[in-house]
Amino acid sequence: MATPKQTAANRMNAQKSSGPRTTAGKAVSRFNALKHGIYAVHQIMFDEKPEDLAELAAEYHEHHSPADSDQRFLVDTLVHNEWRLRRTRRVEAELWQTASNAFLVKNIETTITCTSGDAFATDSSTFERLQRVVNSCERAYHRALKEIQRLQAQPKVGQALPPANVPANPAPVSQKATPEPAAQPEQSKPTSGKMGSVRQNSKTPPAAPFAQPGPGANPAEPRPSSADRDPKPPRTA
Repeated sequence: MATPKQTAANRMNAQKSSGPRTTAGKAVSRFNALKHGIYAVHQIMFDEKPEDLAELAAEYHEHHSPADSDQRFLVDTLVHNEWRLRRTRRVEAELWQTASNAFLVKNIETTITCTSGDAFATDSSTFERLQRVVNSCERAYHRALKEIQRLQAQPKVGQALPPANVPANPAPVSQKATPEPAAQPEQSKPTSGKMGSVRQNSKTPPAAPFAQPGPGANPAEPRPSSADRDPKPPRTA
């Protein structure tokens, strides 16, 4: 464990070491990443330039912004395979020229021209091997691209998952109008007066027509007593 003095010294050195400040120093330091890993110097061959590889790597890392070592490895795989695909395009152009020269040397007494078909037939096996290399690079490139897209699409630790069945951009909710009251069903009308009277007075029997009210029909009128109905004759002395 570092002592307090060592910690203070490290902080002071870190403040003093701010990297290259001149234009020449910055131009040299930008290629420090080529000294190890996928950006090693041995990746540069023949007419290839380290500046082109560094620029390609910077574009991929800036575009994908790898968050951890796994994503960084996938980005390096993308850079490596595109760099190889660029190389195979130059190799293919050189193979066409080499095959054309071989055809002319072989048929120098009969012809002085060479077509693309003649060149391909002269060294078709080499073109087929080169195509297998191209196919392998493309498969590895697309696998790495699909995997890094899957990793970056996953939610980060502590990030809440989006609610299910909710659109990404929900439409604004419009103010709902006051619902109108539902129409009441129209009551059926009687087809005749007789049927209407039966429906309205279905619980009470109808009164007899032309009936005269008898005594006591009116509840307000007093009912006659038995003496009034059967008067007795007066007694004689």
